[in-house]
This record gives sequence, structure tokens and C-alpha cells, in this order.
Amino acid sequence: MKPLVGWGLGGGCIRSRAAGESARLGEPTWSRGGLLRDLELRLGLPQGEESAAVRVPSWSKRLAAHVASACADSATPFYAASFAADSLGTAKMLLAWRDELLDAGWNGKPVAAGGDRLEALAALEALTDEPLPRGRADRVVLVENELHSSSKHRIYDGLVLVEDRALWSARWRSIFDLLEARGVRVTQLTTTFASATAASSGPPPESDLGILQRMLRGELPSRRSKEGSAVKGDGTLLLLRGDTPSELAELTAALLVTHRAGASVVRCADPETLETAFARHGLPQQGHDGSSAWRPAMQLLPLALELAYEPRDPYRVLELLTLPVGPLQGQLGAMLARAVSKQPGVGGTEWGRQKAKAAERLHASRLRIRIAEGMPEAAAILDADAYVADRMQRVADWVEAPGAGADGAKRASLLAIAKRVATFLQLRLAATEDGDTYGAAYSQARAMTDALAREHRDPVSREDMRHLLDSVVRGAESLTLTVECAGRIDHVDHPAALLAPAYTVVFWSFVGGTERRPARPPWQRAERAALEAAGVVFPDPGKLLSVESESWRRGILAARARVIFVVPSTIKGTAVAAHATWDEVAARLGLDDEKAAACLTRSPQGMLTGREEALVPLADVAPLPLPEARHAWALPVSRLAADGLLQTSATALDVLASCPLRFVLAQHAKLRAGALAKVAGGPLLNGSLGHRLVEELHRENAFALENDQLAARATAVLSTLLETEGATLLLEGAGFERAQLVPQLVSAMLELRRYLTSSGWRIAAVEEVVETSSAIGTLRGRLDVRLVNDGGKQAVLDLKWGEASYRALVEGGRAVQLAAYVRAIHGTGSKHSLPPAGYFALGSGKVITADARMNAARTLEGPTLDDTWRRVEKTARAVQASLRDGKVYVAATKRAPALLQALAIPESEQPTHYTLGKPGDACNYCDYPAICGKAWEAVR
Repeated sequence: MKPLVGWGLGGGCIRSRAAGESARLGEPTWSRGGLLRDLELRLGLPQGEESAAVRVPSWSKRLAAHVASACADSATPFYAASFAADSLGTAKMLLAWRDELLDAGWNGKPVAAGGDRLEALAALEALTDEPLPRGRADRVVLVENELHSSSKHRIYDGLVLVEDRALWSARWRSIFDLLEARGVRVTQLTTTFASATAASSGPPPESDLGILQRMLRGELPSRRSKEGSAVKGDGTLLLLRGDTPSELAELTAALLVTHRAGASVVRCADPETLETAFARHGLPQQGHDGSSAWRPAMQLLPLALELAYEPRDPYRVLELLTLPVGPLQGQLGAMLARAVSKQPGVGGTEWGRQKAKAAERLHASRLRIRIAEGMPEAAAILDADAYVADRMQRVADWVEAPGAGADGAKRASLLAIAKRVATFLQLRLAATEDGDTYGAAYSQARAMTDALAREHRDPVSREDMRHLLDSVVRGAESLTLTVECAGRIDHVDHPAALLAPAYTVVFWSFVGGTERRPARPPWQRAERAALEAAGVVFPDPGKLLSVESESWRRGILAARARVIFVVPSTIKGTAVAAHATWDEVAARLGLDDEKAAACLTRSPQGMLTGREEALVPLADVAPLPLPEARHAWALPVSRLAADGLLQTSATALDVLASCPLRFVLAQHAKLRAGALAKVAGGPLLNGSLGHRLVEELHRENAFALENDQLAARATAVLSTLLETEGATLLLEGAGFERAQLVPQLVSAMLELRRYLTSSGWRIAAVEEVVETSSAIGTLRGRLDVRLVNDGGKQAVLDLKWGEASYRALVEGGRAVQLAAYVRAIHGTGSKHSLPPAGYFALGSGKVITADARMNAARTLEGPTLDDTWRRVEKTARAVQASLRDGKVYVAATKRAPALLQALAIPESEQPTHYTLGKPGDACNYCDYPAICGKAWEAVR
């Protein structure tokens, strides 16, 4: 066997073949890692290496022991300050130094005159209480030692190196010497297309590409700017520029349809965009893998660890609850997510309500399934009880367990969480064939378990946990995005793997940052001299850069007909510049003149506008117009009539009389925004916290206290509520909002007490469930506050955050919610007028009402609630009649007439119907503007 080994041969490789030859047997193509793996196999050595998740914490533990020992002897290691500030980052860096030293030939012993840093590394290497898990450099050392000591049989017939042997590390050069001692002939690859003899089979000597290749081979001197450019723009050398990879991919694919035979593509970056264009142009896909650290299963461990700390981020709770492959997926997770979106936090009243409702539904569903399967009812009930108990325990374990405070979480508790995640993923992995979804996530959880088992810090702060997860555990998950097809165009990811000539060479995404730069050695001149004296030699970074530059030149020299450079201005929103090799091309050809550079440059926009010669056939395609927003929708007559009367809320009645389409989408189609899209915040969250604060203070009878005592109780209760129902205000960056809201709500409670004292009302009930009949069915809701006075009269006080919008509702006779609530407590059979009602604005502490019986500081002018109810009922009946006919009107699109006009209500009768102040008012708080067309009709 005669392997070919090169630094850039870890992926695809294009090699030369003799005439009529289609494959090679016994000549594999390997990277350094591939050669190392095969040597271990042939020498009978253990294969593989430990991950950074294991090695870095283990090395960090060794650093901690060394720092403690050195400080006890009054000798502070050079890295002590960095280690105190960032133990993992320091350990990761020093471990990389140690591995590089081993690879360069260091034996782990002290280096004479090496200085403090090398002395410290030698001391660290001598600490053997806990063996350091094996890394890549350790594997190379084992192979070298085994070659020294084992039998001298020949391993390979020969070994061909792409890069000069002198540029390999000292340890690898020693391995090559030992292989040669066993009879293995080690040679370096020579590519004929990079030599002068290749000119006869290359492009015409006077073509643009021919001239450039002769310059790169040293056969022609480079042009100077005063001599003018040598290019003619004959198409053998092209620079394609554009704003985005998408438009350039279309042009590149269209060119390759014509120049497909003998083409090779160097995919420097963003291969998925080119793959998509290939599919559109009928070219076989080349196949490529993507990578992501953010696939759903990969998020399970980070989310579980985040929720181990207080305060819990409600957004992370929502992500865990809605994770499609998580432990709480399904109805239980959806209902709890609804609770968190309404009251951000865990353990609040809405959380408890939704949890109890979910338990009932899960029990009923499980019971129904078991009985349908033939299980006796008694046994089915026990099975359903056990099932619900298991699901509720899962909620307790994953979400409700007490979190760690400011001191950090115990290492043992974090380890238990990581093990729980690993166990969950292992069970899912065993129960499904979808290894791509769960396999990498399981490996990640196991890596975190290994890392925490070797972690020396205890407790572990939230920041340290994140650092451990992100720096040494979490990695991108590779997944196959497209599959390689037969007949595909050859491709490589780096020109170092292009080892055969091609008629057309395309450098796709030919941008800076795609080159492989050698790491800069951290050693100072005196340290390098001491290391060289000890036989530790690092490859010259300058020579390594030269090899990298040569590989890009070799890619140009491989072309026999044309070279196409494709350079986008941005990739995924990030601005990029042309690769440095283009600067060399421009300098050699003398392209300082803009006119000369224009001979080689083409752009999709230039070709579409006719400024530049079209390289491919063009066709004008008119953009598709946006659909016109409708003023009405039509449904089968029977569709809405079959639903009959509903059981809904007073808000739904208001919506029905304002925008029938919105009502149909919400009540009949049951369309809902996702929980993550509507987490309560701003006025909505402030109002919710104010509701709950009033409820809790009423339970304690705190409104009977003096002002100072009430303020103290309000502050204490609100502090608890923030943890369970307003946790977004406890997150970093929310301090200003929290500092503003707390005194504002406390002040509102004092104003509410003053109002109750001065008006003669007192609170009889809070969050009371009420219902009443209406034109659309039974309306149910929760009454914020029901008031009574000494005369037994009742009133309603609805708690809201703002003031201006609700003042407009009262003055305009559109307080439908108040009308429904007072009708509910009054009863439908009574002939007396409805009880009084008003809004209490928590933000300002004012009562907003048009009814003098509320005894507010100010009474507004506006219609009575009796009048509001009559008008909204009349409009609702008219809308219901249109829905039964299959007509669904839209409130506020440009073509939409006023709703009463669309319903054919005579103008003389319209004052007796409910109508909005402005048509656009119906769009407030609407989730469906993209469906009705309101969201996009302005840009048509």
C-alpha cells in the first residue's frame, strides 16, 4: 500500500489518473489524522483521543493543584492571575501549548535555561496524581515510541507527502525516519501541471489565463502598472462580483451548465447556496454537510442547566416547554407555555391553573385510550393516575426544582442534571431511528457529564457553567444537508486537495478568511533558543504561510481552459473582501487601472442591465405582485352555521362587532400566536402584576391597613410575585423597568385604598368567575374586582394599566367588557338599569367611569353601559347573520367599507348600532394582519 498524505486531504480530493484509469487500489488519500489512525491500527495501539470536555477540566484541576502548591512555597506561577480570572480559558490555552511542545519533540522534562513558563509546564507535566486524558499529540508520541521499540517489519510499500517533509513537526519527521528505517520509501508529490512542461496542455500562451500561469511559473515577469495591463478579456480569466452569494450562485451554475466537462469547484465557503443553484439548473448536487449547535435536541442540555439557577429566564423556560424533542412536548408543555407567556415565571397562579387543567386532560385522554384498548375501567384509572403522576413529576424535576442562588450551583446538582438529560436522550435514541436528532445531543450530554466529573470548582457559578458548556463541551452538530449525486462536478474545500488538472476551475466564495493560517508560536526568542538546544523545533510559520500561498497558486495552475473567481460582497450578512490571492493576480497582471480590471470583471446586475456582456442566456421575469387585500372572505354556508352558539368571552363579543374576520380566525379557526411570540411584557405584564397584587392584598385584608403598612405589604407581596409571575423583570438589563414599576404599583395600591375609603365602596371579590348570555352565546370571564357598599349595591372595577385608551372607550360607548361584567352580576331578567362600573388605571391610580354612582374623583361624559350593551348586541346579531350566509367581512383594509355599511345597515339605524371610532381601532392587539392583508398592502 502506498498512501498519499497531505494537510488538506481530510475531505474530498481530486487526483490525477492515467489514461483509461478510473480508480486506484492500495493508494488511499489521508490527512495527518488519517495516517495517525492507520498507524495506531497497524501497531496495535489504542485508537482515539479524549475530547476537550474531558481534557480541559482535567488539566484545569492540575493547574489548580500546581497553583496551590507553588503559592504555599511563595512561588506564584506565571499564569496564576489569568487562572484566577478565567480558569477554563487559561487551562485551554496552556493545554494547547503543552500539546504543541509534545508535537515539536518535547519529552515533558525541564528545559535548561527555558525560563519560568517552560519550567511551570514541566512541573505541570510531572504532576501524575491523575493521568491527563490522551490528546492528539499524545497519540503521536505513542506511535513514535512504538516504532522505536517494536519489530522492524515494513508497514507500507511507500508513503507520498503533499507538503515538504521538512515542514512537518519534529515528532512526525522522526516517525518518517523510523518508517524509512523499516523500508518504507517516503517521497514528496510532484504535480506536473505546476511545472513548465505543462504549458503544452494548458491554455493558449497569449490568453489571459496563459499569461497569468506563465507569470506564476516564473516564465514571464509580472507587469508593472506603467507598462499597462496584459489582459484582453478573452474569457479565460473571470472575476464574478455581486452583492450576495445567491445571485452569484445562479450565474455560476448557469456557466457550469455550459462548461461542465472537466470542471472542478473549490468551495471556499457557503457551499449550500451553490448547491441550491445547482439543483435549480439541473446539475447533479455535489453533496455537503452542514453544522449547527442550535438544533432542537442540542438545546436540551443548555436549557436544563440554565434553569438550575435563579432567577430563571422565562424565555428559557418557554423554550424548554415548547422544544419539539423535549421532555415536556405535547399538550402538557403547550398549556404550561401558555401560562408562562401570560405570567412570565414558574409557580404563579396561572401556572397552577394550567397545570391542574393539563393533569385533568391527560388523565381523561389516557383513560379513554386504555379503555378503548380493552383494559378494565378500574385498572385503566390506576394506569391513568400513574401516567399523570409521572408527567407531573417530570415537570417538577425539569422546571420546578429550586434553583441555585448567587453563590452558584453545587457541582453534584449540575452533574445530576447532565446525567438526567443524557438518560432522557439515550432512551429517545433507543426508541427511534432518528440518530441524527438525538445522537449528537446525547454525546454532548455525556461530554458535559465527563467535564463536570473532573471539574474542581464547587459551587459552580452560572457564568462558569456557561463557560464550561460553550468553551469545552458544546460543538456544532454535523448533519448531511444534501447527498452527493452520480455525475456531479468534482469539488474540494481547499485548493491543497486539487492535485489534478481541470479544464475549468471555479473558486466559489473566493474571499478572505478561507485560507489556513498557522498559529503564531507563543515562545520568546530565549525560550525558542533553549527549546532548539533541547531538540524541540517548531515549523517555521513563514514557510507554512508560503505553502498555503502555493496551494492557491497551484489551483490556478491546474486550469487548462479557464479560471473563474466568484467574490460576493457579503456572506450571510457579513461583509467580506476578495481573497489575498486576487491581490497577487491583480499585481502580476498590472490591473491597477480600473479599465483593465473591468476586462475580467462581470456581475449579475451588470449583465441584467446590459452594461456588460452576457455570459449566459438571460430571460426577463416579471416579479409576482403581492395579492390585493380583500374586503370580505367567503366560506361555505354550512361551515360557520354548524358551530352554533359559542362559549366565549366579552372580548370576543367586542371583536365580533369590530372585525368579523378576526373573530372567525380566533373563535372558529382557533388560530393562536405561539407562546414565544407573545410573552407578556410592558403594559400587559404591568397590568397582570397589578391584578395579582390587588388579589393578594385583598386576601390579606391589607386595604384595611394604614398607608405605611399597606405600602410595606404591597412591596413584599410584589417581590414574591416578580419571582413567579414577572421574572422577566428580574433578568439582567431590566433593573430600570423594575425600579420604575415597583413604586408605581405600590402608589397605585395606596390610591386604590384612598378611593375605596372616600367612595364608600369596599372589595367583595377579586378574580371572580362570572357569565352572562349574549347574541353569540354564553360569555364567561373573570371579574377583576367586584365592589359593594353598605347599602348592598354592587359595582365593577376593571383593572387596567393605561388610562388614555380606556377613557376613549368610556366616552365613546365602547366599554363592552364593562357592560358584560355588570350584566353578569346584575342578572338577565332584571328590569332595573345595570350596576355602575369603571376602569382603574394602575399606571396613574385613577378611576375612569361615566357613571356618577362610582363616586370617582371625576366622572366622564359618555353613554350608559345599558346603551353600550344594546348597541353591541344589535351589531353582533347582524354580523352573525352575515356569517351564516358565508360572508366574513374585514374591518380595516383599504378596500373595506365601514362594517355597518358592509352589513347593509340603513344609515338611519346606524346610530343605534355599535361602531368603532376609527376602522383602524379594530386592528389593535390583532394577531392576523398578514392574513387579512393589512400588514403588506402598504408595500404593494
